[in-house]
Amino acid sequence: MWKWISIAVIVVILLVLAILLSRIRLKLDIAKHDNDDWAHLEIKFLYGMIKMNYDIPAILITGLKKGLLYRLDRNKNIHKMDASVDSGNIDTEKIKQFIHDIQVLLKGTKSLQRWIKHTLSHVTMSKMEWSTNISLADAAYTATSTGILWGLKTTLIGFASSFVRMDCTPKLYVVPYWVDRLRFTTTLNCEAKISLGYLIFSMIILSYRIWRVPGGPEAWKRVFSKKTENRQVNGEE
Repeated sequence: MWKWISIAVIVVILLVLAILLSRIRLKLDIAKHDNDDWAHLEIKFLYGMIKMNYDIPAILITGLKKGLLYRLDRNKNIHKMDASVDSGNIDTEKIKQFIHDIQVLLKGTKSLQRWIKHTLSHVTMSKMEWSTNISLADAAYTATSTGILWGLKTTLIGFASSFVRMDCTPKLYVVPYWVDRLRFTTTLNCEAKISLGYLIFSMIILSYRIWRVPGGPEAWKRVFSKKTENRQVNGEE
């Protein structure tokens, strides 16, 4: 009897360790070819047994009033037949609301910025490729924009590397198009991973930081319940 109980306990311990030692893997692909935009996010965990896919097949900039229109497709998430589509717009009002929500969460959490920075330091970037082709219909302007893009890319990658671990050499390309018309294409492919065990531990630390602030749990509940209501309204529309 005790023999089988011991075996069961050992099996459970090994399963828990296997889960905690597994990694969450994220793969992001973004492409823009002139007026065509596309983005895909893939999340895998528990050794690839669970996958989540998010696609943004179209992004349309309609001006300052309506902002940026998007459509988000969830394809084959967890359950093979699970799929849904969300759409909406990101305008100045939503950006202001987003900033306000961030301020509420910062006040409702002890040292939230420090927690974010420490959590990101455990994210490992295993792939980074970013290629851009550009033409401004004028050779001089195109050459100048190429140099500006190089500087912008290296600055952004340097900034990102101060937060996450770079386990790869970023591959950056900027190629000018010597044509007499405006043209812009860019593709971004990156992959990252983080330990599932550490992420669970990080969530426990976050919960502790929230509970240490008077009114912290209520602040988080207000922000995320409001976001849930907005998604339901968008879905009904």
